[in-house]
Amino acid sequence: MHIGQIVRKAETMATVTTTTDPHAFVDWTSRESDRMAIGTLLGRTVTITGKSENSVGEVNINREHTDFHWSVFTPSLSTSDSVGLISKTADTEFTIELGTKVREVVLHLGSLASTLTLAPDATVTRVSGDDRFEVLPPNVVRGWENTPGQPTDSNGTVRVTKSEPFSALTFKLKKNYDADLPDDGVYLQIGRIVKFADWTSRESSKKAVGTLLGRTVKITGQFANSVGEVNTNGQHTDFHWPAFTPSLSTSDSVELISKTADTEFTIDLGTEVQEVFLHLGSLASTVTFFEPGTTVTEVSGDEHFEVRQLNVVQGQENTAGRPTDSNGTVRVTKPQPFREFKFRLKKRYAAELPDDGVYLQIGR
Repeated sequence: MHIGQIVRKAETMATVTTTTDPHAFVDWTSRESDRMAIGTLLGRTVTITGKSENSVGEVNINREHTDFHWSVFTPSLSTSDSVGLISKTADTEFTIELGTKVREVVLHLGSLASTLTLAPDATVTRVSGDDRFEVLPPNVVRGWENTPGQPTDSNGTVRVTKSEPFSALTFKLKKNYDADLPDDGVYLQIGRIVKFADWTSRESSKKAVGTLLGRTVKITGQFANSVGEVNTNGQHTDFHWPAFTPSLSTSDSVELISKTADTEFTIDLGTEVQEVFLHLGSLASTVTFFEPGTTVTEVSGDEHFEVRQLNVVQGQENTAGRPTDSNGTVRVTKPQPFREFKFRLKKRYAAELPDDGVYLQIGR
């Protein structure tokens, strides 16, 4: 994409692979300068900074970018935020700060007619792309200028990993062609894959069991009849709303029974983690994470889904015009890596029914 030029793509590009893994992408919020853009990803601040002046172009917010919806991107995004990177005839260096350590990131690269070279400690893997979108192992991505019959410069998706979890990526970008215009504009979006629990059984009225990333996951309630229905085999469909990040068209879930008095729950993740994500569906209760140092951050939610304090999440009962109680996603952290965490659940409303059913899904 040349700067200032609007290009529309046709569905003539080939997809190499597809995936059903749920992804969360950056919510870009501002262009701080001609060298920096800022956003959030799963509740963490993300920045991209160019080393040179005029290296960061237009920042699309509020899902203004529509050119990631083609099948060459995995997953394709009907609408999305994006950052325009300015590629020049000499190398321009960029640094992405992710705000936390991750195992991998996914990059959508749109209208690429440049060479992107990651730092030597990174490995890049092609996920999908058109027939001129090239990955040159171990750390180079290359795209080419559109030619007659080609609707746009190259487009595709790559996955970036390192030998150890990482919180930053550095790469250089350099234009591949000599033309009247000195710059090449490249559209970038950054995502993470979130894996969710595969719930397998309701062991009792107090306990559900599943697996997450190869580890056994358990949720245990304090009292009998504190764990309700356990949806297995992707039977739950109510996590597909935009209030959840990432939204899930189908998923497993565990129903927690919230009563008028506090009910304590313990989640055992089977291994130590830095953070965990909770989808809380149809929440008309208060969730209190009472262990010292536990912090809860709102990732996304509807207008009545609130993180009231650093450790309290609250939802509202559905009213006229609202199809369900509150829904949203939170991130749970502790000062040190943790295997277990606890919370209390208490129904907020004195209605005819004594209990509130809350749908839970766990991801990391």
